[in-house]
Amino acid sequence: MKTMRVRWNDWDTIRCTAADVELIVGVSAGPRFLSLRYRGGNNLLHLDTTDFRVGDWRLYGGHRFTVAPEGPQSYEPDNAPCEVRQEAAALSITAPTDCSGLQRNLKVTPTHDGVGFDLHHVLENQGRNPWTGALWAITCVPRSGPVVAPRGPGRLRFWPGTDVAPWDIGAEALTIVATGTRGKAGWHSNPAWLASLQPDAAFVIHAPQAPAREHCVDDGSNVEVFTGADYVELETLGGRVTLPPGGRAHHLQRWRILPPIYSAADWRALGADAGCSAVASALHEP
Repeated sequence: MKTMRVRWNDWDTIRCTAADVELIVGVSAGPRFLSLRYRGGNNLLHLDTTDFRVGDWRLYGGHRFTVAPEGPQSYEPDNAPCEVRQEAAALSITAPTDCSGLQRNLKVTPTHDGVGFDLHHVLENQGRNPWTGALWAITCVPRSGPVVAPRGPGRLRFWPGTDVAPWDIGAEALTIVATGTRGKAGWHSNPAWLASLQPDAAFVIHAPQAPAREHCVDDGSNVEVFTGADYVELETLGGRVTLPPGGRAHHLQRWRILPPIYSAADWRALGADAGCSAVASALHEP
């Protein structure tokens, strides 16, 4: 993986390149992943241009790292500059400790097969009191193509007010063709992965360490999708952890970028080609 400091759209960033994939990591705030491109194509991530805010927290777009269940801690502002460390083939970006004593670190490493990146989300409790919750990774993508994901045998939970028209729910997988209406659903799945099928690439997000349903803090869900006016959020959650002062927890995502040759009906082949498979639950960093 090659890295270079660059100025990108008024952000201080690090450009990471591995084979045909380029990732732009924002470090003047965040950490946020702002751009993901395959073979010089369009950005596979969505960036917010509306300046949407919740208090001092800003949407920005791209990929972010927060905590669940959803509440005030999920919207701790991440507007401050980050610490950057280069460690051989890894890039580590650390945010300042937030007001509750939590510190978030994102480490990026290239995949072994050269078609993407592994994202290591690490949460450390630097406060004086134990913390209980789950790690939550959220990625905004354009609604320029369908989203497809496998689903487990359990129920699909829709948030109140969701327009279910864009959701094509099969017995083993679901497809979302976003229409600009707001909605959200969550479910439990192992393997846990989602794919955004865009004109330039098939973008697959795989969380290989799927927690058991009873360890999920959001009514049994470890995979969630939100549809908005301009974008779709692809979300994976780790299981419930209790961190004592000084404790750490880890949530891994594997991003695979494949050629745009798949349709939603090809979800089995897509998952296999992206290396998604069910594995035993593992909640903490090895």
